[in-house]
Amino acid sequence: MKAEADIVIVGGGSAGCIAAARLSEDPACRVLLLEAGPPDRDIWISLPAGYAKLYASQRYDWDYRTEPEPNLNGRSIHWPRGKVLGGSGSVNGLVFLRGSPNDFDRWAQSGARGWSHEEVEPVFRRIEHWDGAPDPARGSAGAIHVREPRALAPAAAAFVEACVAAGLPRNADWNNGRPIDGAGPVQLNVNGGRRSSTAKEYLRPAMARGNLRVETGVLATRIIVENGRAVGVEARQNGQPVTFRATRSVVCSAGAIETPKLLMLSGIGDGAALQALGIPVVHHSPGVGKNLQDHLIAKFIYRAKPCGTLNEMLRSPFGKAKMGLDYLLSRKGPLSIGAGEANAFARVTPGAEEAEAQFLFVNFSTFDYMKGLQDFPGFMFNYGACRPDSRGEVFLKSPRFEDKPGIRANYLDHPNDIRVMLGAAHLGRKIAAQAPLASLIEEELRPGPEAATDEAILENIRATAGTVFHPCGTAKMGTDPMAVLDPELRVRGIEGLRVADASAFPLIPSPNIQPAVMLVAERLAEFMRRP
Repeated sequence: MKAEADIVIVGGGSAGCIAAARLSEDPACRVLLLEAGPPDRDIWISLPAGYAKLYASQRYDWDYRTEPEPNLNGRSIHWPRGKVLGGSGSVNGLVFLRGSPNDFDRWAQSGARGWSHEEVEPVFRRIEHWDGAPDPARGSAGAIHVREPRALAPAAAAFVEACVAAGLPRNADWNNGRPIDGAGPVQLNVNGGRRSSTAKEYLRPAMARGNLRVETGVLATRIIVENGRAVGVEARQNGQPVTFRATRSVVCSAGAIETPKLLMLSGIGDGAALQALGIPVVHHSPGVGKNLQDHLIAKFIYRAKPCGTLNEMLRSPFGKAKMGLDYLLSRKGPLSIGAGEANAFARVTPGAEEAEAQFLFVNFSTFDYMKGLQDFPGFMFNYGACRPDSRGEVFLKSPRFEDKPGIRANYLDHPNDIRVMLGAAHLGRKIAAQAPLASLIEEELRPGPEAATDEAILENIRATAGTVFHPCGTAKMGTDPMAVLDPELRVRGIEGLRVADASAFPLIPSPNIQPAVMLVAERLAEFMRRP
């Protein structure tokens, strides 16, 4: 079986959905979007609080695991990534934070020319539909709706006040183009109480166009390169081989894990490593799979006095009924909120020019998401370094497309990451000791009062910390020899092939990365529409 389009896009995640929608705005351009997972029809995808159920079910999960992490006591860390139309944007916690302006200035300084904050800020405004007070710094007509929770849970509000009492400024808006700093309610991509994903807001309306075709259940196995040009994609659909030809371009939007895997399976990567696996080298690009970055998080977990935590609500028939009514009648309450309710960004080094650590307050507590919530009132807040210096890699273990790639995150490999994590832990304890949050806490369960020294805190981090689901950087753009892409997202050395997803990031943004992924896809469409 063969099919043909002008542009074939591999991966229908947050970036691929935008790319397909934008590129198909030209009626003369035939666009084909291929997604390995199913359509995003599950009601739990639409419900903001459904992310927790989706995480536990693993129904829409690529189910990656890292290699044993030497600095995390040899633990293999579960890396869930979305395998469904909308990708991780259909199953994540919906936190919407653009990032610090300095993040994008650093991109430009690293070689991604044209990606400074001044140059990308208008694109962020184009993406978003801010449902808060009008502000010229915020987008008002974009596809992705962004808002704060309608009302904070009592413990979340207490967390914000405790941060202010600990010396952090109050932050009224994380996404107004100023450096991220201080404490305040989180912002979520939610529209009318439902997930506002790129699959729903960009792709679904575009699917009415006759020049856009979307195929789900299609696993790409190789990019076809002829005479130095990408001309199509080999794949498996319903277990059968199928070829999709591209007359203009192939766009790889398969994510920070599958994109480098697909490039390497196609002969684009480190030549010696590919030859060792018997893969013919199409183009030697040693940076493919390298430069892997992720945010590591540890947690403060507390047993609390009764204060309206999700733990309490789920144990009470009345609490469950109230949750349902709040959502049905006013689109508020726990069902309308994703991973967290409040954020804080803080410096942990005297004289630091910007925030180094992020905290995310969650109005429930658990030691293990797969085992559910604890059976007593509890809440927790995550903490981690904004811009880790450790670098890992994604690599092939075999030449078989059926086999998962190897992932080495190399968490805490750089001593500065350890320093920032310890500084964040000490600040977290200071926050928890402030009124009014302190009055809600009965007991610190993690790291626990026995973790009183830096050595004990670090050991707890090594034993319990994990990913916050932000892998990126594995096919970075830039101009140095390890840059896989040029600043217009073209694969260097191959004509007609571009990448648009988190793998293109040269450096990880300070907060959650979802809006930056959308940014990359919007800019891809800009570049490809140029004459």
